[in-house]
Parts: sequence; structure tokens; C-alpha cells
Amino acid sequence: MPESDQSRVEDLRRLLTDAIEVQLAALKAGISFWSEWIEQTSAFVQSATKSLSTINAEDQQAKDLLLELVDAGRASIRSMTEIPRHTATKFIEELDRLEKKKEEEAATKNARKSSGKSGASAKSAAKSSRSRPKRAGRVKA
Repeated sequence: MPESDQSRVEDLRRLLTDAIEVQLAALKAGISFWSEWIEQTSAFVQSATKSLSTINAEDQQAKDLLLELVDAGRASIRSMTEIPRHTATKFIEELDRLEKKKEEEAATKNARKSSGKSGASAKSAAKSSRSRPKRAGRVKA
């Protein structure tokens, strides 16, 4: 197989691998999102159920319990609005981890190649080890 065809095959393999890694990172972030959402919603439901049952049983403390229930609702909504930011942060961290792993593997591979190859091979090895441009719009934690 000519060298240009091998290069094209390698580029295609790398592209498909990167696409799959991004998809897996997105799925992990989605799982994280729904897990956190379920946890927050469950906590609110338990608090609301307890407060409502107490309100129905005792009329004297109904005002205080209603205020506590409203406060719990506010806290729940506040925590729900944080979930997308947490999810985006986890997604970007996963992509950064994958990128770092690839850079380390490329550096190791290039070190092995450069120990026994000529200048032309070193040039192509350096080309393959170039890191991707940084992603714009990083989420600040």
C-alpha cells in the first residue's frame, strides 16, 4: 500500500476514534446529568411528602411547614439550575483526559520512532503528534 494511502487510512481511523470518544464522553455526561437530576428531585419529593403529611395532621404548625416547603422548593430549583453546568464541566474534563492520554501515547510512539528513523520519518511523526486546537467556550467551575 502506498504511503499516502496508509496516511489516509490512519487519518480516517483517528477521525473515527475521536468521534467515538466524543460520543462516549457525551453519554457519560448525560448519565451524570440524569443521575444528579433524579437525586435532587427525589430529595425534594421526600421533603415535600413529609411536610404535606405533617400539615394535614397538625393545623397549628401549617404556616411554618408551608414556609419550609416553599424554601425546600426554592433550594431544589437552585440545585436543578446547577446541573447543566456540572454536566458540561464533567464532559469537558472527560475530553481533556482523553486528549492528554492521546498526547502521552503519541509522545511515547514518537520517541520509539525517532530513535531509529531518518529526518523524513521524524517530520511525519511530528505532524501526527500535533495537538488539536483548544476548545472554545470552556465552562468555568
